[in-house]
Amino acid sequence: MSQVVTRQETPNTQETRHIRLIATVATLGALLFGFDTGVISGALPFLTRTPEEGGLGLTPASEGVVASAVIFGAALGAVGGGRMADRWGRRRTIRLLAVLFFIGSLGTALAPTTGVLIAWRLVLGLAVGGASTTVPMFIAELAPAAARGRLVTRNELMIVVGQLLAYTSNAVIAGL
Repeated sequence: MSQVVTRQETPNTQETRHIRLIATVATLGALLFGFDTGVISGALPFLTRTPEEGGLGLTPASEGVVASAVIFGAALGAVGGGRMADRWGRRRTIRLLAVLFFIGSLGTALAPTTGVLIAWRLVLGLAVGGASTTVPMFIAELAPAAARGRLVTRNELMIVVGQLLAYTSNAVIAGL
């Protein structure tokens, strides 16, 4: 015999609207995840220019290191993010990750040398990895069972939206 599974509706109460708002704000980390991993593709052509032309003079090898620094940092951040969330709580960890995103973005934008750029992209990676483990956990624990899947799925959607924003902004900047 087959069972029919029906979708349980989530009541549209003040509490569920509040939870949806919290989940939306929390998924900004996923948006930044997508953006930070995609935006480098638009920056590399400018970074390969010589310092006299306003670039950093990246070689093909240094391009690879700069581009992959976020991913390497994300691997470390994913391992550490879960531990931090268990020790300090999900909300406090997400706040710390937001600060890391801000500082890492600022440092990356103002990096005067290749080494400094790589270091700040590693910091961004820590935030990306930490957010990728902490945010879905936070949302899943916060959401009522009937809405859990939809709210956690928003996190994954926001990663792709962040990548779309990165590539769209890259295209606009390249067109200027």
